[in-house]
Amino acid sequence: MKVASIIGLSVLVLASGLSAVSTGTANAKVVGTWDLEIYAEGQYFYLTMNLQESEGVLAGTVSEQSGFFTDSPLSEVAFDGELLSCLASVPSPPDGMVLSWWISLKIGEEVAEGSISNADIGLSASMTGKRTKK
Repeated sequence: MKVASIIGLSVLVLASGLSAVSTGTANAKVVGTWDLEIYAEGQYFYLTMNLQESEGVLAGTVSEQSGFFTDSPLSEVAFDGELLSCLASVPSPPDGMVLSWWISLKIGEEVAEGSISNADIGLSASMTGKRTKK
């Protein structure tokens, strides 16, 4: 009975360790600096997104590359190994009113493709990007 308990406990500890490793490995795929390009209503907009991981939890900021806004915190950051999603509350053109934008990106090898959207104003735009720094 003791042997079975020890083996069961060992398997549980090993599985927990593998789960933690795989989460860290998955997050490593998105951690870093990303240059993002948005195409909306005939115009291009450029963002820089910085993602960090602390104790398995992702956090980050987003900045508009020409300086319209800088280091706005991201919330609800989630990554499932393929899809990154987060919420960015940032000043938005043309009037600078702060709006919450949902970002959803499929992450590949150093590239991303997806969309940015705001349900309140009914706008969705395509977004692409590439990781410039790990």
